[in-house]
Amino acid sequence: MKKILFTIYTYSLGGGAERILSDVVNHLDPAKYDITILPYADYHVMDEQVNDNVKLLPAIVDMEHSGRLERIVKYFLVHFFPSILRKKYLREKYDIEISFNYQIPSFLVMGKKVIQWNHGDNYDLRDKWLERQLQNRSYRRADKIIVISDNTKQSVLDIFPQHADKLQLVYNGVNVDRIKRKSEEDTDIILNENSIVFLGRLEEAKQPLKLLEAVKNLVHNGKDVHLYYLGKGEQADEIEHQIEQWGLKNHVFLLGYQKNPYPIIKQCKAVCMMSKSEGFPTVFTEGMALGKPFVSSRVGGVKELSNFGQCGIIVDDVKQCEKAIEKIVLDDEVNRKMGEICQIYIENYSLRKQIETIEHLLDTI
Repeated sequence: MKKILFTIYTYSLGGGAERILSDVVNHLDPAKYDITILPYADYHVMDEQVNDNVKLLPAIVDMEHSGRLERIVKYFLVHFFPSILRKKYLREKYDIEISFNYQIPSFLVMGKKVIQWNHGDNYDLRDKWLERQLQNRSYRRADKIIVISDNTKQSVLDIFPQHADKLQLVYNGVNVDRIKRKSEEDTDIILNENSIVFLGRLEEAKQPLKLLEAVKNLVHNGKDVHLYYLGKGEQADEIEHQIEQWGLKNHVFLLGYQKNPYPIIKQCKAVCMMSKSEGFPTVFTEGMALGKPFVSSRVGGVKELSNFGQCGIIVDDVKQCEKAIEKIVLDDEVNRKMGEICQIYIENYSLRKQIETIEHLLDTI
């Protein structure tokens, strides 16, 4: 039996990478793999559910209870002396160590066999000399670098061409059965007609205010659309302020973090997000599993998921976003056809295919 270690930045915010890791570890063959997960930070928002055979270690940093000095010291150590943290938080040796994203999780893996698994593109490192050098240090230790979309792959080729021979493309798998099952659970939240959903942290990287601007313009032009934000973050107060300023209280709603968002997504017409950067947006694959097309900025993974515009529309600015929402949300026939294609096309990204690929990699590396 192979002992496998996964490191991840956090396993407690309910994010896309966390849900993907849960699906992976819960479906890998327990007779073949002894699995351990080490998170760097614990935010106490949501506890991911893992099977009994998966060992979840305490996080290195408790973001709710640790002091500022402790957080600074550990942040310094993980970047420059990660072996010190490993001695304190890892008591065993592992056959394969896998970082479930670049930067901090990747700094913590340094075993006999190392896999770096990127869930975002590396373009943000282009103008960050120190972070780029540290990432290159981690890539040098890697036997394989997994990328999850053509965009993610190209970013590594552009920034770190010396590691091209280590790259392997593995699309994220979608647990369609689980999503559909959880979408049948009861919810007290009932959406209005012509609704779109934003699912993610309310932070600058996701650009929730750009989506709000698009909806504002549509509403002020007499279009009856409704926007629901599912998530928390530092921009929540600013969004609330703009809702008030623009007179959108009957059209835009902040629902906060939802442990089970699927009964809500099931009611909407489309999932929309204007992120600056994504690897392979889980929120869109989850929406597609429920027959919901998407509108997205031009980020990693959406080209493949859009299926040449049949499942989603890729936009470059607020004006294009408005037109895309109007087309997908307000035309019932377009919405119905795209939704039907989404549910067929998403099977190309099944969890079963992903697990088969990962197990082959673990067995042959």
